[in-house]
Amino acid sequence: MTGANTESSESEGERQGTVARRRWRILAEALQRSNNRDASPDSVSTRKFQSFGLLLFEELGQEFYSVRCINSDFKVIVRLLRRDFSPSQLTGFNNTGNVCIWPSEEILTYYCLSNLKIFSGKSVLELGGGMTSLAGMLVAASGVVSKMVLTDGNALSVSNVKVSLQKNSLPVETCARVLRWGVAEEVSPHQGKFDVAMCADCLFFDDGRDSLLLTLLAVLRPGGTALVVAPARSGTFHCFASMCRPHFRVAIVEKYDHVVDQLAQKSARDPHYNHNLHFPLLMVLKKIGTN
Repeated sequence: MTGANTESSESEGERQGTVARRRWRILAEALQRSNNRDASPDSVSTRKFQSFGLLLFEELGQEFYSVRCINSDFKVIVRLLRRDFSPSQLTGFNNTGNVCIWPSEEILTYYCLSNLKIFSGKSVLELGGGMTSLAGMLVAASGVVSKMVLTDGNALSVSNVKVSLQKNSLPVETCARVLRWGVAEEVSPHQGKFDVAMCADCLFFDDGRDSLLLTLLAVLRPGGTALVVAPARSGTFHCFASMCRPHFRVAIVEKYDHVVDQLAQKSARDPHYNHNLHFPLLMVLKKIGTN
């Protein structure tokens, strides 16, 4: 019996090791820069699978782009960093958000702009928005929210978003602050203050999911909503959903609309596309309790 348990543990360890290696391989591919960079934002990263094509970019020079989503006329100006990172610089509270705009942020942006009524008159928080906090920026540009706070755990990301905000004429009250949240103490002043929280691809690292859950529980008012977008990625998405069920009512969205369906079908013809790793699912969490 002990031998069987040992064999099972070894198999599980090998599986987790394989998943971890696959994740780091994705990041390694994102760091392999092209020798011939063009002016398009796709040149910021030579990821083998670039995007679903939901975002439209207009180059403004000096790393700045005007960006809008295909389902909205709202635009924001963002700076896309062109930086090379060593593997050691991607660990911990990491630099992955400074590599590119990942497909999860793209899908989150599209979903939010298609469902602005979720944010109408609400205080909203984007967690782990990376170097652009694009979803939060464009929702703020819509003018429907009462307050928007953008955050990341990486100082470079936070600094870059602040630079981008200076280029935009957003209502001051909707996008007043950008915070760096890397430690639990920084959450305390915002205990129970937000109606809606959202995050994209924040389930990547195994040791970060507990902290994300605790943060969502801390910052959301009773009855508040969290939108979590991430790929299935070998069970990590559904693992987080299970963690949330004692505290939230959980709904999972795997199909968005005909536009995303068609683009996903088109992407599936790309030999580099892996649905498990690239297609973001949506988890809608409703915090249990009443105001």
